[in-house]
Amino acid sequence: MNEWEIAALVLAAAMLPCLAICVLAQAPHALAALEVAATLLSTSLMALSEGFHRQPFVDLAVVFALLSVIGALAFARLMERDL
Repeated sequence: MNEWEIAALVLAAAMLPCLAICVLAQAPHALAALEVAATLLSTSLMALSEGFHRQPFVDLAVVFALLSVIGALAFARLMERDL
């Protein structure tokens, strides 16, 4: 296990409080926690791709980051009255 895989593990562990907030909190707080979790996950995917020496896997992290922003905008648009 190299330093990139350890960093990915730490980032994955940091997502657990964000996921708990997503489940237990109200919509505005859950949206913020969802964005933080998406950032942590895309960073973790990039660290894993470097740790496994698979550079094409960075594309997966970039696509996920783009889709998470689009999903958050769609969530905010649908829940506009509650936010």
